[in-house]
Amino acid sequence: MKKLFITFALCMITISASAQGLLSGLLGSSEPKGPKIKFVEGDFNAKEEILYLKINGVIQEKDEDDGPMMALRQKKSILDAMKEDLSLAAKRDAVKAVYLEINSPGGEVTASDLLYHMIKRFTEETKKPVIAHIGAMGASGAYYTACGCKKIYALPTSMIGSIGVLLQTMNVEELATKLGIKAVTIKSDKTPMKDVLSPFRQTTEEEKAMLLELVETSYQRFVDIVTENRKLNREDVIKAANGSVYTAQKAQKLGLIDGIGYREDVISEICKILEIKSAALVKKAEEKNPLS
Repeated sequence: MKKLFITFALCMITISASAQGLLSGLLGSSEPKGPKIKFVEGDFNAKEEILYLKINGVIQEKDEDDGPMMALRQKKSILDAMKEDLSLAAKRDAVKAVYLEINSPGGEVTASDLLYHMIKRFTEETKKPVIAHIGAMGASGAYYTACGCKKIYALPTSMIGSIGVLLQTMNVEELATKLGIKAVTIKSDKTPMKDVLSPFRQTTEEEKAMLLELVETSYQRFVDIVTENRKLNREDVIKAANGSVYTAQKAQKLGLIDGIGYREDVISEICKILEIKSAALVKKAEEKNPLS
């Protein structure tokens, strides 16, 4: 009889839990909505949080593997991910600063500029500082993006710089001729440059001048970004902005970064900026893909 009562009691608990789950589904769960946060390192008991963000790989508006299956994989572009993460940092009161880890050789000019703009706007609107920490590499567009941060740090072995703009193409005209391949291009006489950078013909001097103007305009903006945000003399920036890649030590001497250290060193510096003793480094928990 006692055994029967225990079994009945367990059944009642199960039924009660099921009913509660049903009511939660109908009336709405009492759990807080929004992205879940995961502790990374630092002071677990600290009230203040530093949100960990990351830029990894080539910077571009869309991922290389974008395609028809993109929606099923639910993979976000680097720009969409940054927008969502900064929005989280803005809305979450506990987050007092952003730690941005960068490991990238650079990428598209426009994508880099958009990331730079997002970071600058976030700081202006929230007054929460974004601190960059360069990993293996922070070159070209990646360094451009980092210039939007309040401070830039690097690892002792980081490669930094490559300030400049590059435009490349191939010319396979002779090879195509040897293989018996002939390109057919149909364009209006009013648009002679419509097939500029075609690999099947030589680029004209007029086209080279036009392309050089595009490159030079982007280069001058890059120099302006570095000069303004790093608070350097423009002539000194131009001397450093020759496409060279620098060691962390050389970059610090040139004023391109603020310091050299590991993650714990940078977190400590962020705490000093915030005038707090310690903080918890946290990141947004990865969303589970129901289709994976």
